Amino acid sequence: MLIRANDLAEGAALHGDVCIIGAGAAGITLALELMGSGLDVLLLESGDIDPDPATQGIYAGESVGQPLAVLDGLVELDEIRLRYLGGTTNHWAGYCRPLQPVDFQERDNLDISGWPIEHREMIPYWDRAAIWCRITDAEFSPEVWSERSGLQLPPIDDGIVSTTTFQISFPMPFGVVYRHDLTDATDTRVVLGANVVNIRNNAKQVTGLDIRTLSGRSLTVDAQMFVVATGGIENARLLLASTNADPNGIGNSNDLVGRHFTEHLQVYAGFGIFEPPLEDLIGFHGSDVTIESGRHSGEVHGIKYGLSLTSDHVMESPTTGLEAQFLLGHLPHGVPAQPGGPTMAEVTALYDLLGGNGPASTSAYIQVLAEQRLNPDSRVTLSDTKDPFGMPRTRLEWQYTQDDRDSVLSGLRTIAESVGAAGFGRLQIVPGGVHADAVDHLVDGELLSLYRSMPDQADPTGFPIGMGFHHMCTTRMAHDPSEGVVDSDCRVHGMDNLWMSGSSVFATGGVATPTYSIVALAIRLADHLKEVFTPSA
Repeated sequence: MLIRANDLAEGAALHGDVCIIGAGAAGITLALELMGSGLDVLLLESGDIDPDPATQGIYAGESVGQPLAVLDGLVELDEIRLRYLGGTTNHWAGYCRPLQPVDFQERDNLDISGWPIEHREMIPYWDRAAIWCRITDAEFSPEVWSERSGLQLPPIDDGIVSTTTFQISFPMPFGVVYRHDLTDATDTRVVLGANVVNIRNNAKQVTGLDIRTLSGRSLTVDAQMFVVATGGIENARLLLASTNADPNGIGNSNDLVGRHFTEHLQVYAGFGIFEPPLEDLIGFHGSDVTIESGRHSGEVHGIKYGLSLTSDHVMESPTTGLEAQFLLGHLPHGVPAQPGGPTMAEVTALYDLLGGNGPASTSAYIQVLAEQRLNPDSRVTLSDTKDPFGMPRTRLEWQYTQDDRDSVLSGLRTIAESVGAAGFGRLQIVPGGVHADAVDHLVDGELLSLYRSMPDQADPTGFPIGMGFHHMCTTRMAHDPSEGVVDSDCRVHGMDNLWMSGSSVFATGGVATPTYSIVALAIRLADHLKEVFTPSA
């Protein structure tokens, strides 16, 4: 059932067994998984079905750390997340792959690492997450997908660098895809336009929520169990701003709420040339597949390859996780010079100079997504400015270090060496010398210019870094409350009836895009809530 907070009476009190704050990937998945369980579920969403500038403006805040950038352009805090039904899945690119074994392990080369759960514990939940994410299944073996799709595998698997498979769910706004499920449910009420401005608590339990609408209406919510699922930034803000029992906020006795704000470091890293023709490397570009059975039978999603550092290599070396994607184009004769950069003929000459075994036929630009080390000084705090409800706005201080840049360069060199050793191409690493502000030019199917290559601007110590809009680790999971905000069941340490859901509970960020694992963890949490719920007398 969908209802609007503005349609309820002033001062109305809502009651349920479970109250979920936030209707994005985590919140909607939780609600879907709890349907039919016998629990009465309230799902609160600040926005409506469609975006609204006034609601979106609540996300405005201060960014005082590293610049928030993507595609060579700066972005604001109210642009990197969305505040309406479906949340940030409304601009999710759909890339799915699970976290890797190394992401869950403690690593000697990192100051902070390790999850309180093991990789194998997540496998059944990734299986189930494939359904909600609208992909074929939880199979990500490149060999299996090569058999299924006919896409050739790149000839690299040296134990250091391996082929990575992405399943890509084409525009997948959860609020649109699952709206009918939410509307038709008899045991789930979705309340739109409901802004949680305070989590009332007595330091051990949540006793209720205070709700406001932009029109000025006030409501309250009572439930036995509460889940905060408002995203990696807003989860921390809401805990920090709920101060009626502790001036430091909920779950913050060790000053950890909002710390370790982690992103995926996005770098336009260089370019390369390959001997195989584009059609033999089309796996890097991707292809479409049709889901053959199940809930989403007949829907189409993408399959694509990249190259990544193996878990064994990351575990044994001083680097962090890194994956490279290749934006392919033909390398025809007579390609004009790229503005301000090298001609393709010059790139080909470079290939010959480096000992290419045959004529180069395919060009590519390299885009990297890299793991960021956890840094307690990278954090979400509260601003002195207030939103329309009088709540402190977000103050984000995103910090990364030269060690992070060094790991990007180390990982790039490792991948470039593997590509060269395999004898099928050469990569030129020029971070800072590739700019993603050019226009695509396709002539007879040949990519003439995608990015601008300007190697003279390469800067290995200060190259620009973008973010993936992946906000993680601000209420990280840990057995010990001195190391994290939630326990292995995502329950806030010291609180009996408050859980967190979403990428804020990630103990480390890894390198895989987070939505698939957000959904898997939400499924896991739904199972847990069904187990621990005790009906009222």
